[in-house]
Amino acid sequence: MIYLLFVVGLALLIGGGEVLVNSGVKLAKKLRLSPLVIGIVLMGCGTSLPELSASLTALSARPPVPGIAFGNIIGSNISNILFILGLSALLSPVRIERAGFRRDGLFLIMSVFMLGVLMWFGHLDSIIGIFFILFILGYFVICYDKEPEPENLHLTRRKETSVLIYGTMSILSIVAIVYGADLLVASASKLARIWGVNESVMGLTLIAFGTSLPELTVSIVAAIHKHTSVAYGNIVGSNIANVFLIIGAMGLIHPTPIPPLWPSFWIMAVATFAMIVCGVMGKIPRWVGALFLVGYAGYLCYLF
Repeated sequence: MIYLLFVVGLALLIGGGEVLVNSGVKLAKKLRLSPLVIGIVLMGCGTSLPELSASLTALSARPPVPGIAFGNIIGSNISNILFILGLSALLSPVRIERAGFRRDGLFLIMSVFMLGVLMWFGHLDSIIGIFFILFILGYFVICYDKEPEPENLHLTRRKETSVLIYGTMSILSIVAIVYGADLLVASASKLARIWGVNESVMGLTLIAFGTSLPELTVSIVAAIHKHTSVAYGNIVGSNIANVFLIIGAMGLIHPTPIPPLWPSFWIMAVATFAMIVCGVMGKIPRWVGALFLVGYAGYLCYLF
C-alpha cells in the first residue's frame, strides 16, 4: 500500500508539473508578464506549499519537532539549488535575465543573512514572524513588474476567457502537485521510521527532498521545454518563500526554539552564493550543473 501511494503521488507530481509549466508560460504571455516573474511568484511560492505544510505539521506535533521544521527549510533550499537546478542545467543550459536578477539576488542574500541572524538568536516568535511575512509581501509587490499595455488596448472577452482558463489550470495543477507531494512524503516517512532515522537528518534529507519534488518536477519539465527562465525563477522564488513565508508562518502559529543546524546552514549559504554568481554571469552551463550535482552528493555523504 505504501508503494502504491508513492506511485500515485509521483504521477500527480509529473502531470501537475507539466500542466503548471505550460499554463504558467501561456498565462505570462496573456498578462504581458515576464516568465521569470511567473516562475518566482506563481510556481516558486505555489511549489513551496509542501514545505509549509510539513514544517507547520512538525511544529504542531506533540511534542513539537523543530529539527524537522527547520531542517526541512534548509535542506529544501540546498536540494533546490544543488540537485534540482544542477539537474535542470545538465538537461538544458539555463539562461538568466540579468535585469530581474539584480532584484532577486538581493532578496536571496537577505534571506540567507536573516536566517543566519535568526539562528544566532536561537528563538522564533510572533514578532519575527510578522516581520518575515511583511518582507515576503513586499517582495511580491516588487516582483509584479508588468509591461505597459499599448494605448487604447484593452482585454478582449476572448483574452479574458483565456486568462481565466490558464489561471484555473495553474491553480489546479498546484493542488495536484501539493497533494502528490503529501502522498510521497507520508509514504516515505513511514519507511524512514521503520528504518530509524534522526529527526534533524530526516528533515534535512528525506522530508526536504520529498517536499522539493514539486520544484523538481516543475524545473525539469521547464528545462525539457527550454523554458529555462521559468526553471530558474521557480528555484529563486521557492528558496525566498521557504525562508520568509514559511518561517513567518511558523513564528505566527507556533513560536519555537531554533535547533543549531549550522553546518547545513553554511552549505546552503555557499550554494546560494554560487547561484548568485551564476545569475551575475547570466547563465548556468552544463558543467556548473554537474558540479552542483557532485556537491549535493557530497552533502548527502557528509550527513550519513
